[in-house]
Parts: sequence; structure tokens; C-alpha cells
Amino acid sequence: MEFVEIELTQGNINNNHLYLSSVVEFFPPDSIGGSNEGSLAPRVLEVHSGIVSPVRTDIAGDKKIFRRRAWVGEFFEVHNLAAGDRVVIEKTGTDRYHVYPKRT
Repeated sequence: MEFVEIELTQGNINNNHLYLSSVVEFFPPDSIGGSNEGSLAPRVLEVHSGIVSPVRTDIAGDKKIFRRRAWVGEFFEVHNLAAGDRVVIEKTGTDRYHVYPKRT
């Protein structure tokens, strides 16, 4: 099983995104696109979070966040996450990832 952990910041909570810069090497290089919708990566990732249908997204290369992020705010709310909490990103298959809160 391959996985990484990230720690949530207040910026993540305020802006409904996950900073991936510390773990960006965990993802395929061709899943990292440019800074806008016009420069999507050639490879799309399927992200499962347990709260909505899987999200198909690349990684915005300038910000190092999942480009599609509408689901992230609901994910934070459902799991009652706050700055300082940790989130696990687990690779579950080719281009498939499961994002879930780390429980202690």
C-alpha cells in the first residue's frame, strides 16, 4: 500500500483545497498541469473521498492542489477537520487515490 500524509493549514480550510507541494512526487508527473483550465495535464486522476462520487482531476502545477476542489469543503465539514489535522492520500490503483482523515 502506498500512501502519504499531509497536515491541513488554515489556508486549506478557508479555501477548500489540499496543498500537495510536500507530496507532489507521489503523483505521476504527467498528472501535473499548468496554471489554468487551458493547460490541463494529459493524465487525469480519480480521487475518492467517501462523500461524493469520485472526482476526476489533475493537479494545478502552479499551486500544487487538486484542480477540481468543490468536494474538499464538504470533505472538511463532514469529517469536522481543522488546521493541524492530518489527511492520508492512498494510492488504490492506477491513477486512483483515496483521501481520508488520519485517525489517531
